[in-house]
Amino acid sequence: MRWLSLPCALALAACATARIPRVGTEPPPAEADQALESAYQQTLERYTRSQAVYDYLDTRLFVHATWESTPFMEARVKRFGRFRAMPPEEERAAMEAERQRLRDVTEFHLAVHANDPKMDDFDRPGSMWRIALVVDGRELAPVLIERIGRASTDQRSIYSYMESFWVGYRVRFPKAVSGPMTLKVASSVGKAELTFPAE
Repeated sequence: MRWLSLPCALALAACATARIPRVGTEPPPAEADQALESAYQQTLERYTRSQAVYDYLDTRLFVHATWESTPFMEARVKRFGRFRAMPPEEERAAMEAERQRLRDVTEFHLAVHANDPKMDDFDRPGSMWRIALVVDGRELAPVLIERIGRASTDQRSIYSYMESFWVGYRVRFPKAVSGPMTLKVASSVGKAELTFPAE
């Protein structure tokens, strides 16, 4: 077993909670109206948690997770509608379709960047990662882990924390109806625990 000195342990704790670095790639799409852009980014930040997964001092994985709560879903659909210049009736239909899709589930957009491509296997049978949602002291297993794919312009227009080599996943659980939630992503190389407050 490897033991960490106190300074190393403190440095590691600081790293785990530090802001995930950006590498200066092309900025994501943004709205021309600065007030709309600012309001959307505030909503995205409110429903997003981020963490780095470390194996001692080695970075293994960067993780962002956005809870597809009702307020975020509504902001997302409206933003996408503006980008695509949807007529009002098409936007209303898209909003209703999303309400129905998310009515009985709790869903997250999970974005990851793994230093080792072999670690990017979240949707595969026998994945090295275990994902669970902790609510009211009990753990819920995902009913769906779907790989969306590498960061596209559409993904980055909504989840603007994604960069060129990030990969997006859709992670769905049974409906969590009370209490704060913690999304756990864990393996033998480390874990992330992303806590979202109750609405």
